[in-house]
Amino acid sequence: MSAEAPLVLAFGAAPGAGSPRSSLFRLLAMLAGGAVITLIGAVTYLLLYVSATGRAYEQQIVREAWQQQLAGSQRLLAALVAQPDAGRHLADPADPWRESALAAPLRAATGARHLALATEPATEPTTRAAPAALVWAGGQPQIVLRAPLAGSGRAVVARIDADAALLAPFAAAHHLVQPRLLPAGSQPPRLSSVALAGGIVLAWVPADPSRSWQGQLPMILLVVAGLFGGTGFIVLRMSTAITSDLIASEARARHLAFHDTLTGLANRAMMFEKLRSLLAISRRYYGDIAVHCLDLDRFKEVNDTLGHPAGDELIQQVARRLTGLCRESDTVARLGGDEFVILQPEATSAGASHLAERVLKSFEEPFQLAFGTVEVGVSIGVTVLSNPELDPSEALRQADLALYSSKEGGRNRITFFEPDMDAALRLRRGLETDLRHALTHDGLYMVYQPQMDHRGKVAGVEALLRWLHPDKGLIPPAMFVPLAEETGLILDLGEYVFKRVFAETADWLHTRVAINVSPLQLRSPVFMAMLTRLVAEHRIDPSRYEIEITETALLGDDGVTRDNITMLKQEGFSIALDDFGTGYSSLNSLKRFSVDKIKIDRSFVANLEADEEAEALIDAMVKLGRALRLNIVAEGVETEAQRERLAHCGCHQFQGYLMSRPMPASDILRLVGG
Repeated sequence: MSAEAPLVLAFGAAPGAGSPRSSLFRLLAMLAGGAVITLIGAVTYLLLYVSATGRAYEQQIVREAWQQQLAGSQRLLAALVAQPDAGRHLADPADPWRESALAAPLRAATGARHLALATEPATEPTTRAAPAALVWAGGQPQIVLRAPLAGSGRAVVARIDADAALLAPFAAAHHLVQPRLLPAGSQPPRLSSVALAGGIVLAWVPADPSRSWQGQLPMILLVVAGLFGGTGFIVLRMSTAITSDLIASEARARHLAFHDTLTGLANRAMMFEKLRSLLAISRRYYGDIAVHCLDLDRFKEVNDTLGHPAGDELIQQVARRLTGLCRESDTVARLGGDEFVILQPEATSAGASHLAERVLKSFEEPFQLAFGTVEVGVSIGVTVLSNPELDPSEALRQADLALYSSKEGGRNRITFFEPDMDAALRLRRGLETDLRHALTHDGLYMVYQPQMDHRGKVAGVEALLRWLHPDKGLIPPAMFVPLAEETGLILDLGEYVFKRVFAETADWLHTRVAINVSPLQLRSPVFMAMLTRLVAEHRIDPSRYEIEITETALLGDDGVTRDNITMLKQEGFSIALDDFGTGYSSLNSLKRFSVDKIKIDRSFVANLEADEEAEALIDAMVKLGRALRLNIVAEGVETEAQRERLAHCGCHQFQGYLMSRPMPASDILRLVGG
């Protein structure tokens, strides 16, 4: 027996009786026959159900419509009888008004041919008409309508023969076939009927919705059988094409699973697969692999200013530019957003550096988008893998650490991974954890550095935050404040500072206190709500406090920052611009944000004795401040010579070690006299 025999037998044929294709066709024929039989049963049941449901619904509609017609006729008679002088006209049987004003409208409304009017004593209250009645009189049904004549004690009675002429309009309105009124129990069994008043039924030939389908059922079944047969034939003829399409679809799905939809580059999954393959090859041929992690600089600005379509176009152009710079053996992948990876096999450190330099240089050329010309930079982190046993995720982590160092170092630069970066990362994460603990367990404290005038009198103090780590000792703010900004702790840190300063200085009635605020705090929508709450809790006078901001906070014309500074001024706080001269503030910013004081940065003060231009710059700053009626303080004053030259330039308030080092609140109280 051949290998095909079991397949043929499975379809009910003897060995050699036919091919698998004919067996499949017989199976389809059997399925078609079964489907036709099932369809006949289902259609028959459906037709019977539709017919029964239709009859019940029709009877309900007819009963309600007949009652409404009688009620309408009754209302019409009552309205006609209520006409002025109706009683006078009805008193004379020969008065033609009876025919024209009563009989004619009733005939027109009901369609009746025979109608008799009479008056008789009223049996109901004269203000209410008796309901319409249907009676059998003189061998045929009659509709009897009664309406009282107001004030006469009599009623008008209309007797209308319910003959074929009366039923014709009703039948036409409700699509009744051969309607008739019959005594109850005398209607033929095949008629539909509804029981009316007076032992009378309304009967008619029932409508049968299924009748029109019954004649077409053989043709419908024939068409269905033909469709099944044709479908089987088409399935047999197109099986090869369907199989080919499935293979092609699988290939497309596989391509989408391993490629970025926007750029067509390899995606993260494909990049890891490729890196695993390269590492496996390097185990045999001992070749190094360079992993370049790239991140675009200022990409968010493109999205924010030109929109996401421009950002997508820029990503596509970056992908083409990177692909053009790499060899065929290199792999360019997009991890998502504006982050790319280049895998460079058989690469030395020099080769990796050369490729990274080429990439960096290529970004000096602007990108021409449909939305305009844009310039973006790129930060690159590189790791060269000489250990083929390294896990691909660890390789990417190393490149990402180097990329982070590039970003931290000023962007638009190349950084190679060094083992020390791991230690720095662990230190940073440890400091982050310790800082969170210090915030919640009161591990930070405040000191205050006096600002003195030329007479040696304290003009104010600046509140400075300090962190004494239990193991690492005193950690400078220049280290933990940027850490707080990067990790999202800056808002909690700022709230901690305000709480401590307000609690310690609430009773310093004659001393101004300056508090530093980060640009990230000013960009927070909840900043003013927090500050207002603390002002109320500690009952401090905002006019004694000065908010120190840097020039960076004024960049970008951020709406939230602008609103927060405006509300600070409205609350009574004054605004001091710290590190003046080192940023990008303009005269327009100084005026628009209503700055009250500028603080000359310590870098200018430190150069006073060594650089003649420093004095000229400070002189210009002082003149600018005086022209704008701003208070001026010089920071970082450490020698008498510096103070004298600052005084010569017109600056008469100083802050620095020459005057005093930062000190606890208790020492400040002794210095200012409580």
